[in-house]
Amino acid sequence: MTEAVIGWVDGAPVPSSALAPYMAGVAARPAGARLGVTTEPDALVGPAHSRADGLRTWGTKALLVETLLKAEAARLGVNEAASPSDWLARLEANGELAGPAPTEAEVEAYHAANPRRFRVKEARRARHVLLADEEPARRLLEAAPDAATLGSLAAGASRDRASRDRGGDLGWVERGQLAGPLEDAIFGAEPGRVTGPVRSAFGWHLVVVEDVRPARDRTLTECRSEIRAELTEYRRRRAWLDWLDRRVAEAITVPAGEEHPLFRGLPGSTHRH
Repeated sequence: MTEAVIGWVDGAPVPSSALAPYMAGVAARPAGARLGVTTEPDALVGPAHSRADGLRTWGTKALLVETLLKAEAARLGVNEAASPSDWLARLEANGELAGPAPTEAEVEAYHAANPRRFRVKEARRARHVLLADEEPARRLLEAAPDAATLGSLAAGASRDRASRDRGGDLGWVERGQLAGPLEDAIFGAEPGRVTGPVRSAFGWHLVVVEDVRPARDRTLTECRSEIRAELTEYRRRRAWLDWLDRRVAEAITVPAGEEHPLFRGLPGSTHRH
């Protein structure tokens, strides 16, 4: 007696007996828990339009696609089947994948359409001293009227071990990088003037801003190579997905009346391809 099949991959039959062990493997993965796949013996047994029928349909399509991917990975020499980069490299090396390079007009259009994407935030070069209490901070403020003096005092006075050996230098700071009160003080301070004491969850700060780098929009000249690389990578991955759809369409066939894997349904779907 001929065994029932759930479909064919490049003409090779995939027997229906392969579905239960495949779904047991899925049940052991995180995705299986999300889908509600179990290892119960009757998990795939149920009438049309039931949850069991939906899982059976989904599992059939997933098994057929996975069978195809394993065969294609072996043919192409893909070592990491879960790695898009590995697939892209092998397909390109085999001459099966090539996306057109973005034109200059497309690069210009992308730059114009995404102004926030290429905006450089305001940044401030800041130095600080951190003390445990307000009163010592006030006394230190009187002894440190300028940035140079504050920096020289940081090594001996600051509780911030990460910065005190650098004279309290915090480097370039952008909005969103530091705790609220300290960040607010840095972006509200007059450059060159010691500000404080400012209280944060860590203690009391004296702060001085030594330099300001204003916010600005990066020019097309600055961004051109970055945009070109980004569009090229997007097209490579889009071409890979298109290649996969083509292979699924041409390599996988299913019995009459069953859903083909190109229909991206979910468990419980009643759609028919």
